[in-house]
Amino acid sequence: MSEYSGRHRPPTRAERRAQQRRTRLPKSFGPAYALPTAAAVTLVLTAAGATAAQSSPFASQAADSAKAAFVTGGSPASSATSLLSDPEVVDTARTEAETATDEADGLDQRRQAASTTVAESQGRTQERQRVARDKARKEVAADRAAAKKKRDASTSSSATTGAAGTGETTTADGESATEVGAQGWVTPLDNAVFTSPFGMRWGRLHAGQDYAAAVGTPLKAMSSGEVIGAGPMDGYGIYIDIKYWDGTVSRYGHLSSVSASVGQQVSPGDVVALSGNTGRSTGPHLHMEIHPGGGGAIDPSGWLAERGLS
Repeated sequence: MSEYSGRHRPPTRAERRAQQRRTRLPKSFGPAYALPTAAAVTLVLTAAGATAAQSSPFASQAADSAKAAFVTGGSPASSATSLLSDPEVVDTARTEAETATDEADGLDQRRQAASTTVAESQGRTQERQRVARDKARKEVAADRAAAKKKRDASTSSSATTGAAGTGETTTADGESATEVGAQGWVTPLDNAVFTSPFGMRWGRLHAGQDYAAAVGTPLKAMSSGEVIGAGPMDGYGIYIDIKYWDGTVSRYGHLSSVSASVGQQVSPGDVVALSGNTGRSTGPHLHMEIHPGGGGAIDPSGWLAERGLS
C-alpha cells in the first residue's frame, strides 16, 4: 500500500451550496414560522375546548384533562384557558363593551341634538330677517302711496287756482293761509335769518347763501320736482339736490339728515331734510345754492326775488 497522502482538493462553491441544501430544513420548519404556528394551534385548541366545555355532557372532565395537560406542559395558553372559563372576566368584558356602545350612542345623540339646535336657531334668524324685510317694504310702499296722494291733491288744487296761482284757505284757528300750486314757490325754511351772501371767501367761491338754523330745523322743497342726489359729499357734509319743474337745481348742504330718497317726486313745501352742522361748517346753518338748468351756481338773491321769495 502506498503511503502517499496527497493534499485534498477543497470543495468548489457549487459543491458547498449542494451540501447546504441537503442539510437545510424547509422554511416552514424554521423558528420564525414554527412558533407562531404553535401559538395559533394553541388558541384554536383553547377556543374549541371552551366551546366543548359549554355544550358537552363530559365538559367538566374534558376541561380538567385539558387544563392539566396545558399546566403540565407549561404552555402560555393555560392562562388564556383560565380567563375564558372565568365568568367574572367574561362579565367584565361584556359590561365594558356595553358601556363603550352606550357612550358612542350618547355621543351620536348629543351631536344630533346640537345640529338640530343650530338649524332651529338659523331658521329663527332667517325668519326674523324676512319679517324685517317685509316690514321695510311695506313702509316704503306706504310712504310712496302717501307722497302720491299728496301730489295728486296738490295737482288737483293747482288745476283750480291756476298753474302758478295761489288760493286762500282757513286754518283751524280762523286765520287765512296761502296754498301754493304745483308750480308755485316757497322758501326752504320758515323765518329764515340770512347770515352769509354768495361770493368769494378766503380765496375761494362761496357758491350759495347761508341761513342760520338750529340742528334739526325742517327744510322744504321750494317747488315741484325730483330728488336727483343725496348723501355725504366732501365739504358739504350731508347734502340734497332737487331738480324743479323749470330745470333749476337747488342744493342744500351741511344737513343733519335727509328724509327724501333719490328719484322721489316732491311738491312745494315737502320736508326733504333737517338742517345740521356737517362738512366744512363753523356752526349750524343751511347752505343753499341755485343752479339754473343744472349748470353753474349763481347768486341766489336775484333768482329768489324773481319768484317773490325773500
